[in-house]
Amino acid sequence: MTSTEFIVIVGGLVLGYWLVAVVWPLMRDRGELPPGPLLFEPDPPWHEVLGIAADADGTAIAAAYQAKRDEYSPERIAGLGHEGRRQAQLRVIQIDRAYAAAMRELGTGREDAEAGR
Repeated sequence: MTSTEFIVIVGGLVLGYWLVAVVWPLMRDRGELPPGPLLFEPDPPWHEVLGIAADADGTAIAAAYQAKRDEYSPERIAGLGHEGRRQAQLRVIQIDRAYAAAMRELGTGREDAEAGR
């Protein structure tokens, strides 16, 4: 056996081991998501986001919503850096989602208005 044949045999064994040990598990588990953190965090309860009681009426919800929105108005966040403005925008989205959830719970959400047409 020459040294070239020996190198080819050892290289083939290494390549085969790599295929079985690394590539095969990747191909087999392709459809499953690995365990880890959620891609999106679930929304907190709307009354916690708006800072009011869970049994508040529509006017209290609307007032709390407007007050929270005013905290993150463009004039107030203009002096923040890029990351601060981004966080404020995400907070406004969370506030909007909380308000929509509260209105749905009260039965005055957009779904009921569209059903009445």
